[in-house]
Amino acid sequence: MNKNTMKAFVGNGWGKGSFVDIPRPVPKENEVLIKIAYCGVCGTDQDLFSSQCSFAENGQVTYPVRLGHEWSGTVAEVGSAVTKFKAGDRVVGDNAVCCGECDACRRGDYGKCRNTRNVGTIEPVYDGAFAEYMILPEYHVYHLPDSLSLKEAALCEPLSVAQGAVKKMDITKNSTVVIIGTGCIGLSAAVLALCKGAEQVFLTGRNPVKLAAAEKLGVIPVNVKKCDAVSLIKEKTGGRGADFVIECSGAEGTIVQAMDMVMRRGMIALIGFYEKKEREIDIDKIVSNEITIVGIMGEYGNIGEVLDVLGEHEPSLLPLITAELPFEECEPAFMRQNTPDTVKTVIRIGGGN
Repeated sequence: MNKNTMKAFVGNGWGKGSFVDIPRPVPKENEVLIKIAYCGVCGTDQDLFSSQCSFAENGQVTYPVRLGHEWSGTVAEVGSAVTKFKAGDRVVGDNAVCCGECDACRRGDYGKCRNTRNVGTIEPVYDGAFAEYMILPEYHVYHLPDSLSLKEAALCEPLSVAQGAVKKMDITKNSTVVIIGTGCIGLSAAVLALCKGAEQVFLTGRNPVKLAAAEKLGVIPVNVKKCDAVSLIKEKTGGRGADFVIECSGAEGTIVQAMDMVMRRGMIALIGFYEKKEREIDIDKIVSNEITIVGIMGEYGNIGEVLDVLGEHEPSLLPLITAELPFEECEPAFMRQNTPDTVKTVIRIGGGN
């Protein structure tokens, strides 16, 4: 193979994708060239691939798009000004890339960059990680702890989204945390809540395969097809309710359910996007019970925080990875109908440990 080219996978929209041969990037002075080991398939990747999402309808995605923002890899080459990384280092990176030139970037306040590009998703877009190599500025790259495998490290991005919620919660050894939703971010939130020392972590959902994965993590699964989740949580907390509820499903009615199961002066974090507008919310209940509700998106610095947690507590993340495919066979994983029981599919691009 020509060392000056590489293979990448792009979504062409409307359920079509293709492999393309493109030039292998060359790092500039402050950039890191990474050989991709694994890349996870996100629900957003699937939505953009199918074009059945608001982003496509609103013209916020330009096809073809190189998808992929949940990745791990090994440094292949560094620019002349890079000081923190060298060839062979195992790394992950942020899911957004700052311009490096505005006032905020020049003072190192990358979270306030107004010219940020989104890795592998919507406009303004930065090419994603479904490729043999990827290039990033040094300030968006992070070393992996020795205890974390490259395969598990591909989960750092969804973990970083969950971290946005967990870090806002004063979780202690006496806390009860409820996660609504059995997707990867929901299970990631459960992992982080356990690492933070929560006494009880419940995860509610309908899919028995995903609930079984939660149980392997040490989480208490709640199958809402078999019981009323609100009643169960009230029973398990002596009628008090959960200290914290993290809503990750985006399903209709789950906000109301979260309000019913959280304790007075508790906190609800909303991570899931909603396909339908929620109209039946009792605002008086929020006010009278003094419930704190926060919206969560990814933010700069969360991945670094997650790596610190994983390095300290060394939880097993493998139960979250329920399918693995080689790069050349990745296309079926972008079709949501093919993955009904999957928590996370990772695509093995370069592999490694």
